[in-house]
Amino acid sequence: MGKLFGTFGVRGIANEKITPEFALKIGMAFGTLLKKEQPNKELWVVVGRDTRVSGEMLKNALVSGLLSVGVNVIDVGVAPTPAIQFACRYFNVDGGAVITASHNPPEYNGIKLLESNGLGLKKEREAIVEEIYFKEDFDRATWDKIGQLVERDIIRPYIDEIKSRVDIEAIKKRKPFIVVDTSNGAGSLTLPYLLRELGCKVVSVNAHPDGHFPARNPEPNEENLRGFMKMVKALGADFGVAQDGDADRSVFIDENGNFVQGDKTFALVVKAMLQEHDGGLVVTTIATSHMIDEIARQYGGKVMKTKVGDLIVSRALLEHNGLVGGEENGGVIFPDFVLGRDGAMTVAKIVEIFAKSNKRFSELIDELPKFYQVKTKRHIEGDRKAIVAKVAEIAKERGLNINTTDGTKILFDDGWVLVRASGTEPIIRIFAEARSEEKSKEYLDLGLELLDEALKS
Repeated sequence: MGKLFGTFGVRGIANEKITPEFALKIGMAFGTLLKKEQPNKELWVVVGRDTRVSGEMLKNALVSGLLSVGVNVIDVGVAPTPAIQFACRYFNVDGGAVITASHNPPEYNGIKLLESNGLGLKKEREAIVEEIYFKEDFDRATWDKIGQLVERDIIRPYIDEIKSRVDIEAIKKRKPFIVVDTSNGAGSLTLPYLLRELGCKVVSVNAHPDGHFPARNPEPNEENLRGFMKMVKALGADFGVAQDGDADRSVFIDENGNFVQGDKTFALVVKAMLQEHDGGLVVTTIATSHMIDEIARQYGGKVMKTKVGDLIVSRALLEHNGLVGGEENGGVIFPDFVLGRDGAMTVAKIVEIFAKSNKRFSELIDELPKFYQVKTKRHIEGDRKAIVAKVAEIAKERGLNINTTDGTKILFDDGWVLVRASGTEPIIRIFAEARSEEKSKEYLDLGLELLDEALKS
């Protein structure tokens, strides 16, 4: 990671770390990079944001920075992150920027910079942006060469493109009843409308844009969705869908009100797409369930494992002509559409799978290979990566089979445990999986035991 940018972009408390001055200088640095690379070209950048209270302030500052160095801007306003990524290809621009802090609490905000194809900016280019930023080596335009600003809608093209990629007739025939919780985020402008246009019966909650996130924390985990889970069951819906603040992830609740792990919904998509395309390459992370490997074996696919991070998965999909990618957190990537996690496209695909199956949602999940996964985390200050490296040393001394692609993953015949430092928070995560619930808990305990030993040494 660089001095400013993390695994994908930069985040912090709005008006403390992520200030208008910061956004202005990032805009100037990014624009200067583009001018250095293409000095004689008329340059255009797409800029959009999520619903956060600080979003308009930061977007305006970033736009001012771009304009001041002579780069033109297409402002798409409030939109999901994947829609802004789609806009890069749709408008055929030279780059993009998203003002978002994704699932973080409302006081946070951040900036993600994009390539011309919508993929997150390469690390080498981020490093140049940082160098320009710190040196303040900005290529300011003369008064008559200042960039121009235009406003364009991307919501309608984005929804229409998703609709063109699924079987609307099959969906309309079954007319699924879906409850939607968009967490007052950017998905409020897309998901309820998309589902209605696909022919679903829709009940939406927390679907008015509000950057205070008054209803719940925008992270769509089981703890934050307890009330929503009860609602899905009480209303008799076919299933429920909840999104994070910038709508790049969607998690599902079955008709019985049960939270469905992101690995499982990703597995549904992988299974369907491998069948439709007679195989293909699936890219996922070291932390994702091995049910993906089993499904790939059953349906003629191949699996590539990467470090954790949707940007890493997306880049691997692009470089290796992958069919579909995803993570265990509800993020699915359709590389021929958007080179990043796409919550709305994920929902549309799963609605299509559900409509064609004539089965209940819980039945579709039950048909998947049986794996049990448990997770926990520890708040740890200091050099977390060094601690995780120590876990690897201890595991190796014990003669355990380890993989250090990202963190320390210990492999067994019937499962695994992963100890990994978060790239965005002061925590170490421990994931464990096995063929039985008892074994998964046993492996989780082993991961915690190794972590405790590493902390003492």
